[in-house]
Amino acid sequence: MTAASHRRRCPFGQLILAGMMLASSPFLLAQASSAPSPPAASSTAPVERKSWLRGISTDGYLSLSYTYNTNDPIPPINQFRVFDFNDDEPQLDVAQLIIQHPVSELGQLGFRLNMMAGSAVPRVVASRGMHIANTFDIPEVYFSYVIPLKKGLRIDLGKFATNFGYEVIGGYDGYNDNFSRGFIFGYGLPFTHTGLKLTYPFSRRISGGFLLANACDSFSRANGRITWGGQFAAVTSRTTTLTFNFLHGPERPHNDHDMRSLYELVGTWKVSPRLGLAFDGLYADEDHAAQNGSDAIWKGFAGYSKYNFTKAFSLAFRGEAFADIGGSRTGTTQTLLGFTLTPEYDLPAALSRIRHEFKRADGKVALRGEFRRDSSDRNTFHSGAGFSRHQFTTAANVIYLF
Repeated sequence: MTAASHRRRCPFGQLILAGMMLASSPFLLAQASSAPSPPAASSTAPVERKSWLRGISTDGYLSLSYTYNTNDPIPPINQFRVFDFNDDEPQLDVAQLIIQHPVSELGQLGFRLNMMAGSAVPRVVASRGMHIANTFDIPEVYFSYVIPLKKGLRIDLGKFATNFGYEVIGGYDGYNDNFSRGFIFGYGLPFTHTGLKLTYPFSRRISGGFLLANACDSFSRANGRITWGGQFAAVTSRTTTLTFNFLHGPERPHNDHDMRSLYELVGTWKVSPRLGLAFDGLYADEDHAAQNGSDAIWKGFAGYSKYNFTKAFSLAFRGEAFADIGGSRTGTTQTLLGFTLTPEYDLPAALSRIRHEFKRADGKVALRGEFRRDSSDRNTFHSGAGFSRHQFTTAANVIYLF
C-alpha cells in the first residue's frame, strides 16, 4: 500500500472528479423532484429525462469505533491492521455518501459517485495519483452502460472497487461480518482499479468479467503498461457459489517489466437460514519484489462463519493464515495467524417517528463488539517499547446506514 505522501499530483484527474461531483450534486436531485409534470401533449423526450433523473439515489453510511490493544504498544498502533490501526483512541472510521444511478436494464446508462471522509478508511484506500486530502477520498467514480447485446454486456468506465476478495471496503452496499479486516484483504489484494471493466451474464448461474486498468490502487499511470485481469463466477447450487479472480501486470512505479500475478478462489455456502460459511484462498507472486531482490510470494487462506441466533443478534467468526515470503507485503518474511469473534446486534433507526421530515434518514443501526488474537512466527508485534509474537485487541463499533 502506498502512503499518501508518495502519491503524485494529478490535476486533470481532479478536474474530472470535481465535474462529476457538481454534475451529481443533491441540487440536481432537487431539480428532478420539484420539476412540474409535463402536459399530456408534450413529446416523450422530457418524460424520459425526468424518469432517468428520478432513478438517481442518495445513500449514506457512518461507522465509529474504539479499539484497545492489550500489548499497550509504543507507538499506539495495532500492527498489520488496515482500518482499525489506532490503539486506545475513539475514531470516526468513515462517513460515506453515495450518489448514483444504478443500471440493470438493457440500454441503460448510469453512474456512481462514492465519497468517503474519516480518520481510518479514506487514507488507506486513497489511490496513487489522486491527491485530494488525507481524510477524504473518492474510492469510486465511474459511468456504467449496459449494451443491448443478448443478455446485456455491462461496461464500467472510471475508478471502481476491486472484484477481488470475500471481504470488502465496507459501506452502504454491505459491510463485513467482522469489524476488522483480515490479512488477505489488507496485504494481499488491491482496493480499487481505474480503467475499463466488462461484465457479462452467460446464464442465470454463470457470469464472467474482464478488466483493463492502471496499476492496482493507482488513479494515474504507474508505468508504461497496463494491468489486466478477469473473473469467473458460478452459482454452483441453490446454496453455494464459487468465484475465481485473476490479475496480471506490472505494479511498481517506473517499472514495466517486473510482473505481479494474483490468483484467488472464493466460495460461499448457505448451510441453513441461520448459518452461512465462506472461504477465501489466495496465491500471488511478483518478480524481484522480495527484500533481497528475489521473486516475492504471498499466499493466504481464510475461513468465515456467521450464525444468526435471532433476527437482531448474530455471531461471526474468522480464522486465517497469511504467509509473506520475501517481506514485500508486511515488511518482513513471516506467517501471520488471526482468529476473530464478532457479536452484532441490529436496531431500526426510525427517525421519522420524531418528525416526518426525517423519513429519508430512516435506516439501521448495528452495534458490534470484537475480540481478535493475532500471532506471527517472528517478533513483529509492538508490546510496550519492545516486540512480541502475539497481539490481542478488543473493539466496539457502531454503524448507521440509511
